[in-house]
Amino acid sequence: MYLLYCIFHGIEVQRQATLKGVGGQPVFPVAINGIGAAVSEISDAHLTPDVPQVMAYKKVVESFHSDRTVIPMRYGCVLRDRPQVVQLLKRNARRYESLLKELDGCVEMGIRLMIDDCRLSIEDLRKSELENFDPQSAIQNPKSKITGRAYLAARKEHYAQEECITEANNEIAEQFRAALAGLFVKCKVETAAIANRQSAIHNPLLSLYFLVPKKSIDPFRRVFRHMRRRMETTKLLLSGPWPPYSFVLPDKKERRSGLQDKEVKER
Repeated sequence: MYLLYCIFHGIEVQRQATLKGVGGQPVFPVAINGIGAAVSEISDAHLTPDVPQVMAYKKVVESFHSDRTVIPMRYGCVLRDRPQVVQLLKRNARRYESLLKELDGCVEMGIRLMIDDCRLSIEDLRKSELENFDPQSAIQNPKSKITGRAYLAARKEHYAQEECITEANNEIAEQFRAALAGLFVKCKVETAAIANRQSAIHNPLLSLYFLVPKKSIDPFRRVFRHMRRRMETTKLLLSGPWPPYSFVLPDKKERRSGLQDKEVKER
């Protein structure tokens, strides 16, 4: 089986003698009609990744990305043999060409921050009759001291909190997009909730991903540092430059438009 690392223009032969991939296997190119793919042989034992395997995979992608535009693949895109790699490149040539043109000369920069402005007060909850409220228990036990009014109040507070977090996320994302205007090509926004060990609150985490021309990396960092000084009470983290993982289609879409399920093995 072949593990696919990335796709790029042309063919690469110079580094294949020294570059090792997952499992210590040599990385080599497969190319057709000016589109190349970096691959290495892989065994079943490497299909479920561990940290060393992921780091080896990452190293290969970054090695190619250091001197050319690449479409980085996610770990787990496995093809049966060389003809199947060629088939993938043929079937998706037009889309790969378009995506390589869009990504040309760009890197990914990431900004992550915690939103604390809309934190729901635990003390307020403890003072209320909802401290140990279990909705299922209340349904099963009609004599519960928790009233329907209290339950509805709790739900109202919950949705108000969610709305507040959404508004805060949108406002902060727009602030960064405005401050970084002219320094990026595209931006993607993701939100998640991170458990807080010190309380029952799940802190909202906002992740911003920017597709940035290489010439704009230093100005991008300077603007970030300025924004961090302005938002000194907010936890901010800058990462990158990285290959543009967030700006390529996921493997499932690629599989639907390219090879069939039986031809691409994902784990």
